[in-house]
Amino acid sequence: MAELFDSLSQLLDGQTGQISRRIGADETQTRSAMQAAIPALLAALSQDAARGPGLRQALEQDHDGSIIDQLNDYLAGSAQLSPRTTNGAGILDHVLGDGQTDMAQALSAKSGLDLGTIMKLLPLLAPILMGMLGKRGRAGDGGGGSGGFSFDDIGDLLNREKQDASARDPDIGDVLDSFRKKPGGSSTASSRPKETSGGIGDLLDRLLGRKR
Repeated sequence: MAELFDSLSQLLDGQTGQISRRIGADETQTRSAMQAAIPALLAALSQDAARGPGLRQALEQDHDGSIIDQLNDYLAGSAQLSPRTTNGAGILDHVLGDGQTDMAQALSAKSGLDLGTIMKLLPLLAPILMGMLGKRGRAGDGGGGSGGFSFDDIGDLLNREKQDASARDPDIGDVLDSFRKKPGGSSTASSRPKETSGGIGDLLDRLLGRKR
């Protein structure tokens, strides 16, 4: 069961109006974009967890879940949080590298939001996902809390989320497996033409129903 996806979807669904106003977008299109972005970002975090301890270290150091407790203030831009906690652009650069442009283009085509608006949405969502992971991880490592898990299990948890997403849509499991970030922040997808068969462009087309 995709517990993180379901929890995040429920949490953000109640905030769609505020998020759409924050990015200057239609509420229905914003909801559509978020429903596609959440599993894609969770899959990206799964890959990041498989690369080494960086994700766990970031969660332990900068994402204690306080952003979830201050979500209304965060979305309003008035939360009292560390800049490292709310640095969505930095999270995306680390996790996706150059591949975030491909993801944004696919989400734009899926939702009808223009590319510039999607590029406002993704860095807004990324700290929320990290905050949810940090909050759940601390609950698990502390021996209690609803839906908690141990930070030692972060890779397995995210892999299960990706597998559950794949069960709902068979293509999503391949989307971020098709480009692994190289040293320097670029991704393997960015080093080959988007037209290449089986590349990130094709996979995002299938995942998000984009027509060429």
